[in-house]
Amino acid sequence: MTAPTRSGIDYGLDAPGLARGFFAAGGAAIALAIGIEIAGLDWPIVAAMLMFGALYGLGMGSLMVVWSRVIKLRERETILDAIAWRGDEAVLDIGCGRGLMLVGAARRLTSGRAVGVDIWQAADQSANSPAAAMANAEIEGVATRIAVQTADMRTLPFADATFDVVVSHWAVHNLADASDRETALAEMVRVVRPKGAIIVSDIGHRGDYAAILQGLGFAGQRVIAAAWRDTLLGLVSFGSFRPGTIVATRAGSLADRPATAAFAALPAQ
Repeated sequence: MTAPTRSGIDYGLDAPGLARGFFAAGGAAIALAIGIEIAGLDWPIVAAMLMFGALYGLGMGSLMVVWSRVIKLRERETILDAIAWRGDEAVLDIGCGRGLMLVGAARRLTSGRAVGVDIWQAADQSANSPAAAMANAEIEGVATRIAVQTADMRTLPFADATFDVVVSHWAVHNLADASDRETALAEMVRVVRPKGAIIVSDIGHRGDYAAILQGLGFAGQRVIAAAWRDTLLGLVSFGSFRPGTIVATRAGSLADRPATAAFAALPAQ
C-alpha cells in the first residue's frame, strides 16, 4: 500500500525538544565562528571545531524533521506490509501519538477495527493528543474504524488475547528502565491472540526486544532494517539512533486464525 498524499495530514515532529536543541546548537556554533572571524582571532582549530559542530547540529536537526515529516510515512507502509492483512483484524497501536501506525493499520481494515493508546506526552511528539490522532483519521477517511484512549503500555486495560495485531512505533524506548520495557513487551504478548503478530519499531534496544519476545514464545521473528543505513545512522548519532522493526509471530499465521469480532472487542469511540 502506498503512503497517503492527502493534504492536512500531520503526524507531528518526534522529540521536538531534541530537534530544537540541535538547531540551536548549530546556530550558536555558527555565531561563535563568525564572532571569531570578526574579532580577527587566529584560532583555526577552534573555528574548525565550531564549523563541524554547526554542520552536525543543523544536519541532525534537519534529519529529524525530514524523518518525521516524510520518511516515517513511507516507512510505515513497508512495516505494515510485512504481514498479510485479511481486513477483519482487531489491532492495537501502543504509543499511537498522532496516529501514524493507527491510521495506517485502519486503512488496511474492512470489518476490523483499531484502537490506539498513549499517555500523550508532547515531549515525545509535537502537539500530541487524542484529538490530533482523530483529526488525521478523519482526513484519511478511517475515523469510524478507530478508537483512542489514554493508557500506559505497562498496564494495558484489555483482556488477554484481545487483538490479532499489536503494533508500536518509536514508543517503548521512552521507558528509561529496562525492566519497564520488558513489562511493556510482556503486555503486548498478553493481549495478542494465538497466531497473532507483534510489530515493534524503535530507534534502539532491538536486540533486547528480540530476546524478550523469543523468551515469551515468539520465536518467528523478522527484522526490517537496512544494514547500510543502520550502520550510518548509528555512527552519526553515536549509537543513539538506529531505527528498525521486529515483526514477531507465534506458530501459525494470521490467515490460519478464526474470524474475530473486532468491533465487539474494542471500546466505543
